[in-house]
Amino acid sequence: MKRLKMIKSLHVCLRLPIIVFDENLEIIEEYRSNQTPVLFNDYENILNEALNSHELFSFISGELNDMFLLYNFENFHILFGPFKCNIVDKTFFYKEMKDLKIGAKDQEILYSYLNDLPLFSTSELRDILIMVHYFFSGEIKDLMSDKIHLETKKYSTEITDERIEYLVSQNFDSNMYLYLYEHKILDYVRSGDVNKLRDMIFKLSNGVIPAVTGDTLRSEKNYSIVVFEKLSQAGIELGMDIITAYGSRDLFIKKTELSNTLDEILQVRDSAIVYYTSEVNKVITLHLSPLTTSIIQYINTNMYRPLKVKELASYFNISESKLRTLFKTELGSTVQDYIIERKIEEAKLMLKSNVTTNEAAYTLGFADASHFSRVFKKIVGKTPKHYQQSATLVD
Repeated sequence: MKRLKMIKSLHVCLRLPIIVFDENLEIIEEYRSNQTPVLFNDYENILNEALNSHELFSFISGELNDMFLLYNFENFHILFGPFKCNIVDKTFFYKEMKDLKIGAKDQEILYSYLNDLPLFSTSELRDILIMVHYFFSGEIKDLMSDKIHLETKKYSTEITDERIEYLVSQNFDSNMYLYLYEHKILDYVRSGDVNKLRDMIFKLSNGVIPAVTGDTLRSEKNYSIVVFEKLSQAGIELGMDIITAYGSRDLFIKKTELSNTLDEILQVRDSAIVYYTSEVNKVITLHLSPLTTSIIQYINTNMYRPLKVKELASYFNISESKLRTLFKTELGSTVQDYIIERKIEEAKLMLKSNVTTNEAAYTLGFADASHFSRVFKKIVGKTPKHYQQSATLVD
């Protein structure tokens, strides 16, 4: 209860309305000022849906795309807000109001309400959540970041599944800040150091308020899609497998479109940053030359047909002997062995998705199913059929 008595000081610092509810959703304390406008809200409906998730915190979108932060402490529910996460586009707003058949006078009142709300970027909301959590728990912790690192391994697995399916308020100009913000993210990805990402949010500045659509969640989703595209391009430039890079991008876009809350969108976005950084790290640790990286990309995108050393040497304008030396020195493998091993890795994914041995052999450019089976068993230690059965049992 001591913490609850100090909430007024939190209200003064954040300059946000704060409402404290008991376990029956009855208001027991309310802190407001004349600096932040407030409309009547059906708080019971707003809170019930968020409380059903049993999370420590939730970001909630109101009926007018005004935002709230709900934090649960002991048997109390503390609601911060309203605030907004994007600049309200006047033309878009009035169009929406007209479609809803809202009268002109009420439109002006609602626009004024939204326009006067405090504006925070999503990164600033993360910092507010850190402060709120510290206020109630005494612990300095990025609650959003915890979710990111727990979810990244799950996303890696889902990206593999997606590939199987494939086989079958700124201080200066906002556009300049947006460029610097994205550039900083890509620097972290290019470093390939996942540990640095744990502190990334603290090192980045105020964050970005995306271009508006009039809908906070839509704006954040649109911005996430831009980030995913940049991440996939950076991954490919640094040697990440093209199919994996684009397949990952598409999965993260799909996950974002299915997200219903602000924190879910941010979780997917940050998980993508961690995932791509991790994948780039795998490439960096190989210390491959740009030429070898390019050759590997060529192999990865042409593995569904027969590939010969002569073709690769000719395409990259080098001698066959230099190509063989390059692979032996940097990968410790012959060119042909590398091609075969990549095809077999791809075959494993195909077999896990119940593709037949004949189909896998044909798709990957083997002479026939018998040849494919012999090669597969030599490398994996099992026939394709036995591997497929064991993979099904493990799943």
